[in-house]
Amino acid sequence: MLLAICCSFLLLPRNVHAQLGELFSSSNEGYYNYVPNASFEDTKREYCVWNQKGRAYMEDVLYWDSPTESTPDILSMRVARSCWAHPRKHSKGKQGPRNGDNMAGIKTYGKGGTDTFWHEYLMVELDSALQAGQRYYAEFYANRSVASAMASNNLGMYFSDTAVVTRDRMPLFFTPHVNSDKLVKSRWNMWQKVSGVFEVDSEKKFLLIGNFYHDDETLIEKFPEGERGAYYYVDDVYVRRAKPDEKLSPKPRASHPPKPKRVLQEAEIVSTVEVKLDSIDYKVGNTIRLENIFFEFDKETLLRESKQELDKMNDILQDYPKLKIEISGHTDNVGSADYNKKLSEERARAVVEYLLKAKIDPERLSYKGYGSERPFTSNESEEGRALNRRVEFTILEN
Repeated sequence: MLLAICCSFLLLPRNVHAQLGELFSSSNEGYYNYVPNASFEDTKREYCVWNQKGRAYMEDVLYWDSPTESTPDILSMRVARSCWAHPRKHSKGKQGPRNGDNMAGIKTYGKGGTDTFWHEYLMVELDSALQAGQRYYAEFYANRSVASAMASNNLGMYFSDTAVVTRDRMPLFFTPHVNSDKLVKSRWNMWQKVSGVFEVDSEKKFLLIGNFYHDDETLIEKFPEGERGAYYYVDDVYVRRAKPDEKLSPKPRASHPPKPKRVLQEAEIVSTVEVKLDSIDYKVGNTIRLENIFFEFDKETLLRESKQELDKMNDILQDYPKLKIEISGHTDNVGSADYNKKLSEERARAVVEYLLKAKIDPERLSYKGYGSERPFTSNESEEGRALNRRVEFTILEN
C-alpha cells in the first residue's frame, strides 16, 4: 500500500506535487522548494567543454534553459579532471559546487569578444506558480570564479508569468524581484547568498537568474588574477512561501534599457566629447575623433591620461570582433610637412601598439600618419591648431 501511494505521488502533475510536498514535508517545516533540479544535479549528460550551443546545451540539464540563447555553462565533478567543465581546472583545485557534483556558470559583466554584452541567464519553470498578492522568499548562492578578473553586483532573480525566449543573446532589462546591490566578492570556495522576500502582483511561473541592469549601472571591482569580465558559479536555488514573520525586503531599483545606439552617416565624423564610444552603431566609413589621447610634447610617447580613452577603444574592439579600423594621426601646420607626417604616423602607431598589448588581433588594426594634410579646422589660431593635433579611427570593415 505504501509503495502504491509513493508511486501515485510521483505520477501527479508538478504543481500538485509541489503543493503536496509543502503539506507533507517535515524536513523543511512545510516550506517546499518550488524550484525543480535546484542544484543542477539532474542531467541527461555532462559536457567536457564549455557551452557553445546555447539552448541546445541546456536541454541536457533537466528543467533549466537559456532564455536568450546565450551560453551559460554546467560545471561538473563527474567529468574528467582534464575537461574544461571540471571546476577544479580553473582554480588550482580549490573551487567546486556548494552541494553535490554540479553547478551552473554565468557571465554578469565584461567584454567577451562577441558582438553582445556579457550577460547570461538561467531560466527554470517552477513546480507551482507564485500567486498574486502573496509573499515569497527566494535565494541562490553565488561564487565568483577566480578565473575571472572582476567581481560585480546585480546578481538577481526575476519572476515571469511566461517563458522568456529570445535569440539575440542581448541583455534583459527587467526589474528583478531579488537583487544584490552590493558587490558579490566571494572567492575560492566561499559562497555568498543572494536572497530576499518579495510579493508578486500577478501569477508567476518562471524564474530567471542573471544581471538585469545595463553595464553602466553595474558596479565592478577588478582582481589581479583571471581574465576579463565577471563570471559566477550558481548553486542551490530556492523559492518558497514566506514565513509569517518574514518582512518584505526593499524593492530593487528599476531597470531601464539603454537608449538606442546612434547611427552615423557614412562619412560623418564625431568626437568622443559628443558621444560615448559604446553608444554608436558602427558602420563602414564612420570616423571617430579621440579627444582624450595625449602625448609628450613633440613625441609619440602616450601620456597616462590617455589610458581611459584607449581602454574604451579596446572594449569596443572586444565587443565587435568583426571591426577593422585604421588609426590616423594628424598634426597642425607648424613645422615641415615631412616632420609632421612622420610624427603623426609614429603617434598613430603608438595607439596601435597599445591595443596590440591588449591582445587585439593585429589584422584588425592599421595606422597612417597624415601630418597636416587633413586639418579639422583653421590653423590660424592656437585653439584651431590644438584641435588639428588629433588621433582618429575609421571603420574599414564591420
